[in-house]
Amino acid sequence: MTPLRLCVVGVGHLGKEHARILSGLTGVELVGVADVSFAQAEAVALRCGTRAYGDFRPLLDQVDAAVVVVPTVYHHKVASEFLRRGVPVLVEKPLAPDLAQAEDLVDLARRANAILQVGHIERFNPAFEELQRRPVRAKFVACERLGPFSGRSTDIGAVLDLMIHDLDLVLTLAKSPARTVEALGLSVLGGHEDVAEAWITFESGCVAHLSVSRVSAAASRRMRVWESDGFAEVDFARRHLSLTRPSDELRRQHAGGRPADAATLALMKAELHGRYLQTQERECPSPGDPLTRELEDFVGAVRGGGRPRVTGEAGRDALALASRVLESIRRHRWEGRAAAAA
Repeated sequence: MTPLRLCVVGVGHLGKEHARILSGLTGVELVGVADVSFAQAEAVALRCGTRAYGDFRPLLDQVDAAVVVVPTVYHHKVASEFLRRGVPVLVEKPLAPDLAQAEDLVDLARRANAILQVGHIERFNPAFEELQRRPVRAKFVACERLGPFSGRSTDIGAVLDLMIHDLDLVLTLAKSPARTVEALGLSVLGGHEDVAEAWITFESGCVAHLSVSRVSAAASRRMRVWESDGFAEVDFARRHLSLTRPSDELRRQHAGGRPADAATLALMKAELHGRYLQTQERECPSPGDPLTRELEDFVGAVRGGGRPRVTGEAGRDALALASRVLESIRRHRWEGRAAAAA
């Protein structure tokens, strides 16, 4: 089998991990890595057994596919060069800094008949995959994505840096367009928002509440999904899924349509969790880490000509919803000025 020739453009904190994984994938030849910091490119190239470039353009005609992990503001500039040549591209999330650039990348990929994949890595988290194997009809979704300040991705705010993950996941669960979006944001460090809250109502009737912060003391990546018949909790960090469903006894109680008597209420108070609400705890191991599986999905799509799990259209839709969140934040801007004394 002829090796698939790939390159990685941008080999900083995350890009170097893309390069490391690709250099070890069977059937893949990492022909080069590029970074504006040539010293960084050289260091990564040495570890991965490939060539270093200070500019990505010499790689345009050397590869069968490319992975773009540059700062968000340069996603369009780099990815579009490959797509115009019909070269498939995996672009880290978010697809672009604004919707117009995202639409252009999707259009370029369509016209060139080239694969465009977006790096929404949580789609490959085994706990979320396990949730999706079930017939989920989400009525309310609560997402919490909090973390300490990393010093990275300062060219964008917490919505495009963090919330974009959960916007993509909620769109996957809701399976319908958003009807209303209300949001608030706060800049703690100056510049872009570092904390944000969003409330979204979808055409399906599903409601979502999303919380993000990149200045928290402790990290948390959780999602809670309420259905008409129970609820689920996904812990992305632990790759753990918790499923809670009503027991047959509680279902019969509901079906009867009568208020519970005093004896039943006493039992419910004492034995609600266990007898009436039954929870299954599921550890969700996977054969590889999510980033490796994301890259394998990309390589497989390029080789087989199929659709990647996270298409350019999906990345564009997540960015479109993020844009509505940011617009709502701008409408609800709070400067923290106390009202003047009467």
